[in-house]
Amino acid sequence: MSKFSASDAAFSGFRLVRENLKTIGVWAVAMTVLSIASNVLAIQFFGPKLEALLSYMTDTNNPDPDEFFNRASGLTPLMLWMLPYSLIVNGVVFAALNRLILRHDESRFAYLRLGAAELRQAVLWVLTSCVLMGVLFLGSAVSGFLGALGGATGAFLALLGLIGALCGVVYLAVRLSFASAVTFDTGKITLFKSMPRTEGLFWPLLGAYLLAAVMSIIVVLLIWTIVSAIGLVASGDFAATGKMLRADTTSLRAYFTPAGVVQALFSGLINVLTTLIVFGPAPSIYRELKEREAGVSGEGGW
Repeated sequence: MSKFSASDAAFSGFRLVRENLKTIGVWAVAMTVLSIASNVLAIQFFGPKLEALLSYMTDTNNPDPDEFFNRASGLTPLMLWMLPYSLIVNGVVFAALNRLILRHDESRFAYLRLGAAELRQAVLWVLTSCVLMGVLFLGSAVSGFLGALGGATGAFLALLGLIGALCGVVYLAVRLSFASAVTFDTGKITLFKSMPRTEGLFWPLLGAYLLAAVMSIIVVLLIWTIVSAIGLVASGDFAATGKMLRADTTSLRAYFTPAGVVQALFSGLINVLTTLIVFGPAPSIYRELKEREAGVSGEGGW
């Protein structure tokens, strides 16, 4: 199968942003509105409990597991509600991303829809998460069993088992990285059957994804640096600047402050940018390889 440039692929997300500024702006606004709406509901019903958990995680150097689960138990209804919400949002976002790259002419509603394609992406996200978490859980169980043997040998084998599990998760994540694009392109939920599309491409794909992840981190740090600088200039207080980076969720009144609004606005923008930068390369590479293969074979696809 034809190769591709890992460095060019890693920057495909930036090209998507540059070439689709209006669409990205609509996505950022939509994500911000959804974020504010979900935060309002969470604060309205679970504000004090949510703030207590966040404060405990932030202020405690060595959090006690029992205390953590005790605080988190009060948020179980919120977590159960957030699961379907996250599935719907992920389905819409990944379908829109694939539509932007694979069917660029279908630009109405800024590529955003809510239908069968989005449902397939949500189901695929669940299946992929279950597979990767299952591999990690199995590897951790094997590692724990080996560690129970005791001694230096047991500890060494346990470490090898854990490293092997992590490597297995990375390997599967890369080999399955075209699943979202293939599912959208074919209209059928495709997980393991997408693996032949990445055969022989593991290392260049891994390089492209790692470089994209690094670029995403740099973008996030740059944006938060700008936000911090604005807060520092406006208030002259580092403490006030820090508050801009995490909204107060104790009550709706505390949330709807200038700091809370700024945090929500930049969170929506960051979510869109990181999604494009991190997840944009996979469908972009898929499209490039498919078009190249079609040009060589004279057929419409693989």
